Amino acid sequence: MRIQRFVAVTYVLAPLLASAATVDTYGELIGKTILAPSALPLLPDSIDSEPPANKTNVIAFLEKEFSKRGISVVQDGPRFVRLVPSGDWQAGLSAPLRGAQLHASSSQQLIPAGAVNFPATDLSQVLDIYAGLKSRTILRTRFLPSPTIRFKNQCPLTREELVYALETVLALNGLSTVDDGQAFVQIVPIQLRSQVNTHAPTAEPGTKLFDPKKVPSMGYSSPRPQTKLERDLERWRKAFFEFMRLNGTSNSSAQHLLELYADLTDKKAEPSKNYETSPIWFHVSTPLTKSELLYAIETTFALNNLEITGIEENRVRLGPKMGPGKGVSRQDKSLEPEL
Repeated sequence: MRIQRFVAVTYVLAPLLASAATVDTYGELIGKTILAPSALPLLPDSIDSEPPANKTNVIAFLEKEFSKRGISVVQDGPRFVRLVPSGDWQAGLSAPLRGAQLHASSSQQLIPAGAVNFPATDLSQVLDIYAGLKSRTILRTRFLPSPTIRFKNQCPLTREELVYALETVLALNGLSTVDDGQAFVQIVPIQLRSQVNTHAPTAEPGTKLFDPKKVPSMGYSSPRPQTKLERDLERWRKAFFEFMRLNGTSNSSAQHLLELYADLTDKKAEPSKNYETSPIWFHVSTPLTKSELLYAIETTFALNNLEITGIEENRVRLGPKMGPGKGVSRQDKSLEPEL
């Protein structure tokens, strides 16, 4: 019985962080998908009062316990409810409420409840699925915060609603998603959203497209199910390489990405002192024109505070980013992709 399950969850898991089981139970009771950061304030160490015996009162009981621990319950249309630390919500760090608007305007086929379940999933796996749902290539820095993501669609959702849900959960975990043209989405720490430049070129109809499978990836590995130990080992490995400023693999450096850019523009990539071993993350997941591919490389460098500098007519190297823009040095306009 659902009430009995609630009692077990409350008493057994109460000392932990607001547990996935408790959150799932609340979502099932209200028939909505929960949008929440992975780490919520602690639940009470003990619950003094006996849980009520009917569904309506159990919901009220849970919401009261959330409130006691500084967790705000924010309704977001007919299919979503947010659980957020009260201070964060009041500070306006959460994404705008769009659940009601999406529900009213949507006529798409529904994705069944439970079809997407991230119990405590590595960020890279979540972003890979998100990119597929958006049909866009992700542009990001190698050094994004890497929270484990918790999410489950506890009610049927349209594709658009699912995208919105994932974007909201990412925002609640400190990551902002910014659409850039028709082919890209930039992922940045939410504090840096106002600094994002979006000016992706528009693909002309009939323009030749690069097959994403034939474009080299750097710092990217295809997500796969992992045990907790494997996730921890990978996290420690990444932390070590970030601390030492070394490459995880020989083909994941900024210099390697510069060489790809040079090949596309018939230039020669010169060694870039102090930057050639800088780790980079670059992965194309959608077909792109040449202009879009060059833009993706330039923007990836810009997100890593680097830019391409023209030394001579046929040579390029990397330097520190000097100001706003796509990352192409204005010393050599010939390096800019043709729009």
